[in-house]
Amino acid sequence: MGIQPLADDALLGYSDRLSVAPGEPIRFFVSSPAPEYDVSLVRLVHGDPNPSGPGFKEELVPSAIDGRHAGRVQPLRPGSHVLVPHAPELCPDGSFSIAVWLCPTTPRLGVQGLVTKLDAGRGWGALLDPAGAALRIDAWEGVTGVPLVPWEWYLLVCTMDAASGTVRLVQRPARRLVGSGVELEQRCQAVPTATSTPLVLAGCWNGDHVTGHYNGRLETPRLWDRALSAAEVDALFTDGPLPADAVAEWDFSLDIPTDRVTDVSGHEQHGRTVNMAMRGVTGRRWTGAEQDWRRAPSEYGAIHFHDDDLSDAGWTPDLELHVAELPSGVYAARIRAGEAEDHLPFFVCPPSGTATAEIAFLAPTLSYLAYANEHFSWSPTFAMWAPGNVLERLSWRDHAMQRGHLLSLYDFHTDGSGTCYSSYLRPLLSLRPRYSMPLISAPHQFNADLHLLDWMETQGFERDIITDHGLHAQGVDLLSRYRVVVTGSHPEYWTAAMLDALQAYLDGGGRVMYLGGNGFWWVTSIHPDSPHVIEIRRGLAGSRPWTSRPGEVHHAGTGEFGGQWRYRGRPPQRLVGVGFTAQGSDSSRPYLRLPESYDPRAAFIFEGVGEADLIGDSGIVMGAAGGAEIDRADRKLGTPAHALVVARATGYTDMYQAQQDDTLMHDAKTGGSVSPLVRADMVFFETPAGGAVFAPGSISWCGSLSSNGYANNVSQITGNVLRRFASAEPFAMPETVPDDTPAIPEPADASGR
Repeated sequence: MGIQPLADDALLGYSDRLSVAPGEPIRFFVSSPAPEYDVSLVRLVHGDPNPSGPGFKEELVPSAIDGRHAGRVQPLRPGSHVLVPHAPELCPDGSFSIAVWLCPTTPRLGVQGLVTKLDAGRGWGALLDPAGAALRIDAWEGVTGVPLVPWEWYLLVCTMDAASGTVRLVQRPARRLVGSGVELEQRCQAVPTATSTPLVLAGCWNGDHVTGHYNGRLETPRLWDRALSAAEVDALFTDGPLPADAVAEWDFSLDIPTDRVTDVSGHEQHGRTVNMAMRGVTGRRWTGAEQDWRRAPSEYGAIHFHDDDLSDAGWTPDLELHVAELPSGVYAARIRAGEAEDHLPFFVCPPSGTATAEIAFLAPTLSYLAYANEHFSWSPTFAMWAPGNVLERLSWRDHAMQRGHLLSLYDFHTDGSGTCYSSYLRPLLSLRPRYSMPLISAPHQFNADLHLLDWMETQGFERDIITDHGLHAQGVDLLSRYRVVVTGSHPEYWTAAMLDALQAYLDGGGRVMYLGGNGFWWVTSIHPDSPHVIEIRRGLAGSRPWTSRPGEVHHAGTGEFGGQWRYRGRPPQRLVGVGFTAQGSDSSRPYLRLPESYDPRAAFIFEGVGEADLIGDSGIVMGAAGGAEIDRADRKLGTPAHALVVARATGYTDMYQAQQDDTLMHDAKTGGSVSPLVRADMVFFETPAGGAVFAPGSISWCGSLSSNGYANNVSQITGNVLRRFASAEPFAMPETVPDDTPAIPEPADASGR
């Protein structure tokens, strides 16, 4: 298939949930340029078509949605805004005034709506024009003629005095360094035509949807049914007293964790945000004295809007499946029209409150959402880290993600700000079988985890599938049904409730096989008012694609401090013994056994593995078992003193760089060829209640399970550990806790020397 545009010419869709239990429904939303398309329910077994591995595997599963269905194109309409339902009071029939504080981020990018009630050229609206702030009354428009400066706050006041036929435009910067502002009077005999459309903040109504989206921040939009005086305009600028006669006054500092926009004028002209505009952001009053919006909400009275926000595509559902007694597994609605094909994956979990196996695979659905539609890693700012010409490895899906402005939590909005929300109510073009991440030329996240599930099936391990979303909602009760919990290849994004549950599970004797790299890293929240949305804030430190703006590290939905769990006292080493240390994209490395692998406590791990064998010297993720993103043990960060570091992968190139939290001073000694921090440590330790943890510390580990027809030492080690962990025999803590050993080298200083 060639390059396809995103919506008009592409066959694609999404589902209204990522997981379902028997007896529950799941709906699918499809956009098809063809008049008809075929649907089949399939079970996904192995999604990687790489000829050096087992190849693509799926199985047809008869279902009620099978067959031919009528097609239609359903467009994507991104852009965040506020909708206020129509009310006659919002339609002035004479004099009126509009006032709003704005901080534009792309002021030259076309005409953008600020506060509007327009319909097909009728009505009124305060707008942002490339030539300055503007007022539109039906077909008449006035513009200040002074362009606005990006990321600067301005007061905009537009008044219409019907008696004199005079329009006044005031565009006044908050900082005099930006300029002296402009005040413009013009003659205008037009009176706005009353419309029945919604009032829109940060956009313009266009038939049945919003266009003309605004990029930037708005604060305290107000509307009066009279013309303000010059003294009242000055009072707006200085926050002086104003008469309490506004028709509407929207206070964005209220209801920050919700989609509600509250009118404090007393006239109940309340609204709702659409497409997850960013809240909990600093406004024009922010002093820097408080970093938490909950402690100083008046300083966070702004909302940041983007023209490419998309939290709900809003398509009409086409298919509904009531899941019968399907075994727990990975399934998809496969849609086809001619040569076009898409899969809409979902997980079937065991019936509510039950387990059907001793082993659970924890599908990292939060991490899937964080990376969904990611195209930052092959953008010009990051392409230097991709070996070869990454652009030659792009699929039509990659181009569609970029052209359609479908964003991951790694990508940037049109105005250059980082994306902090991701949702599953939209096409997730990278959460697909057959998809390979261009950066590493191999499956990543969802499709990489099918490597592990396929291996479990071929080796005869019965397992249930549970998800991050289920763990967040049900806590340790969900995990306690299983003897072993196995993670995917990259469980990076975790909520506090999830971490608490996994810690409680381990404290209670549970066994965890963390078969990935860079896990348990980013503070993540499921938005309480929009549960299909997850939120992050990147914080101000560490390896990250973008940095939070000052004062904006706290999540809007929950108020909690964001960034890395490490800075909230919960580094991954405290939970699973290893934590993120480096990443690279050129090649993976094999492991070698260390002296602690011969400790009797670790004997079961290496049954059938030779003493001098290279562990994982082949694989379908960059050629070996230790790579992409790798973890190390570190006593200072919480690796238990009795933990055994049984194997290690080293010898990385300088494309692998030690992650920034561990390298306070940048120099030439942070690369894989010189830094002792750039290594993948394989760790095992027991817990006091009879449980244990095994962690090889690498994203690439599961990509080596199928090498040589599954007959390899990565498969052998993983099988040894899983069989022992799934047994009823408890583990015992060692009687003595050793002092720190040379097995975990500590650099002499923070730069790794």
